[in-house]
Amino acid sequence: MFKLTEDDKKAIAEAVKNAEKNTGGEIVAAVIPESSDYAFYELLFAIASGIIIYIVLIFYSTQLHALLDRIFWVDSAYLLPSAMMIISFAAGTIFYFIAQFPVIDRLIINKKVMGKKVKSNALRFFVESGICDTMDRTGVLLFISVLERRVELIADKGINDKVAPDTWDRIVSSMIRGIKEKRITEAIVEAVNETGEILAEHVPPRKNDINEIADGPVELEKGY
Repeated sequence: MFKLTEDDKKAIAEAVKNAEKNTGGEIVAAVIPESSDYAFYELLFAIASGIIIYIVLIFYSTQLHALLDRIFWVDSAYLLPSAMMIISFAAGTIFYFIAQFPVIDRLIINKKVMGKKVKSNALRFFVESGICDTMDRTGVLLFISVLERRVELIADKGINDKVAPDTWDRIVSSMIRGIKEKRITEAIVEAVNETGEILAEHVPPRKNDINEIADGPVELEKGY
């Protein structure tokens, strides 16, 4: 799973610092490995896989019974159903571990579910980090959830009312493309630069302006 290196952090912090020189707004970049552990969906996938394997075994029960007879030389009414249950359980367990891979999560979990998880975490962080409480309410959050390959850009009222929605959409699309191409740091820096230009146009720097929020990126724990 992606993790920012020290060089990555320095590059993003420097980009935020430079972007904020020309504006009274605040830019915050936050990165999270995944917005949920999705354990319920992974377990559901494993159970469904086990059931499918069991159904397949029913269709091939004659062949399986013959194979068991050759291996165990035991004539028992319980041998076949027991073997089918054990194989199905083992298959379900294997599929549960397979579901831990990000690429599988992206296949088995509904995109709307992922989107809601990412949006919920982004809004929560927007409030808890104080971005929603900056002077003149001109903070902008760039929230990147890596597993889901989703980005939430939340701009506070003081700047959002002055900017067309498709402006933010363009930045988000560019960042998502960067995540898919595994250029996460570069994508964040580019987004920070673009956001800085927009803020500079609509929110000029104030006299005796202060840096209300630290420039460095925030790394959140999995499932924040």
